[in-house]
Amino acid sequence: MTGNFRFEQALKYLTVSAAALMMTACVTTPIPQGPDQGPVAEAPPQQPEEIIKEQPVETPDTAPVVTEPDPVIQPVITRDGLTPPHMAGRDLKRMAILLPFSSKSSGLRAEAASMLKAAELAVFNRDEADVVLIALDTGGTESGASSATDAALRSGVDVILGPVLSRSVSGASRKARNKDVPVIAFSTDQTVAGNGTYLLSFPPEAEVKRVVDFAASSGAGRFAFLGPQSEYGKRVKSAYQSAVRAVGGEVRSSETYDGDDIGVMQGPARKLADVFKQHERSQGPGGRMHFEAVILPEGGTPLRSLAPLLPYYDIDPDEVQFLGTSLWHKEEVVREPALSGGIFAGPDRNAREQFVSEYDRRFGEDPGRLASLAYDAVNIGAVIADGTVQTRRRRAEDPVGFFGADGLIRWNYSGKPERGLAVYQIQNGQFVIIDPAPTRSTDPS
Repeated sequence: MTGNFRFEQALKYLTVSAAALMMTACVTTPIPQGPDQGPVAEAPPQQPEEIIKEQPVETPDTAPVVTEPDPVIQPVITRDGLTPPHMAGRDLKRMAILLPFSSKSSGLRAEAASMLKAAELAVFNRDEADVVLIALDTGGTESGASSATDAALRSGVDVILGPVLSRSVSGASRKARNKDVPVIAFSTDQTVAGNGTYLLSFPPEAEVKRVVDFAASSGAGRFAFLGPQSEYGKRVKSAYQSAVRAVGGEVRSSETYDGDDIGVMQGPARKLADVFKQHERSQGPGGRMHFEAVILPEGGTPLRSLAPLLPYYDIDPDEVQFLGTSLWHKEEVVREPALSGGIFAGPDRNAREQFVSEYDRRFGEDPGRLASLAYDAVNIGAVIADGTVQTRRRRAEDPVGFFGADGLIRWNYSGKPERGLAVYQIQNGQFVIIDPAPTRSTDPS
């Protein structure tokens, strides 16, 4: 940080950039201020789809809302893109951040506002005033994301940050790819990654692999699955089966249910327990258990309904390791006795705490759950933009990776995030890191 002058100058750069886009026929809306999100030092970034579920989403009005630019600001539009007068002659890194500022979901609107602040913070913290950040509204729709991408490309950006939702990422990626502009998107849908699109998110597949690897290293070889038939549940189940095979293990039992209340969970939980107990009887005293670990891919109230069913049906959590995903990383979960000793994977909170502290000091509020992604995206985007067009992908796919507010991340040609995750255990009503996240890549292959 270099003081208030640097802060004001960076803010001016951002304001000039937004105004210039409006003058080049970009549609935009006023950016709302997000509400306080509460303490997040011990919580990983939330999934975009989770945020939508928290707020009812109406059918979006695709008609853009246009705000007239500030007539006082006089930016310079050049053949190569946008160059504010006071930055002329510098080796600039031009980035557009595509966020749903006018989404019908109040949760997404709040997240977009917080993400923009985090992106601004990353600009403020740079040693050189060499980043032009252009904020564009997608409205949370495919058509809005398409229009925002067109505006970004017309402005000559080097990298596009966003969009958030998978349905918006695909269209943006196609257009950006034609101009050899990399996209760092915030979706968790891995099907939209690759060919120049890199996901800066925490997909459940990475969490599942990490926790399975740890369980296997601790002696588990037989596994079970008990979870919902939702899209999230299906993704976790598929990743779980692959991860177990990769460690030479076996998924011995699998039960699913449709819904999120205890009434639909009881039958599958009882069936899983019955198979477990029948195997124990057939093996006799000292025999190997039917499974040594079971994953419960739920969070919040559904998890607190599901977890106690297993000990109720005589699956002892002191004997069978309960596994989870980052959905477990919520304060109410640690109060559930059945989950004591359970483990899950998530980002290292120590890396995130520094970002949270600085964000609070600058803006006087806690960041949103996705804000750290935007902060890291600016810093990574600046590295990717620092060089020729032909070498952008090579820089994005550097096997050394990048270390930021959410820890270590690296990509290969697939564009899927390889995250450095910590393993947490619930102990005495607290989340305790029992296997820290790596701080640098150990596998540069």
